[in-house]
Amino acid sequence: GKVLFSSLYPGCIAETGLFRNHVPVFKKLFPVFQKYVTKGYVSEEEAGKRLAQVVSDPAMGKSGVYWSWNNATGAFENRVSEEVADDGKAAKLWEISEKLVGMSA
Repeated sequence: GKVLFSSLYPGCIAETGLFRNHVPVFKKLFPVFQKYVTKGYVSEEEAGKRLAQVVSDPAMGKSGVYWSWNNATGAFENRVSEEVADDGKAAKLWEISEKLVGMSA
């Protein structure tokens, strides 16, 4: 078999433990803001469906893709910034990560 690499942004999951240390008013208002103002709200269930779609849908079997969703039109291949695609920065990040976890030579 072959190994594919994909990443995804399932959307703003505003009601998870991610905001557990935030001030209470933020935790209460942020989901409402996402639902009714930005229209970018994504439930935990929907985020899970999107993750399952990336790993199981043959149409999403392209390696190296950063998948995103538009609530109106569905999944699409998102473009990453030049900074994210910089091989030099990736190599430096790898090197630093190796040192931090004690794997450097």
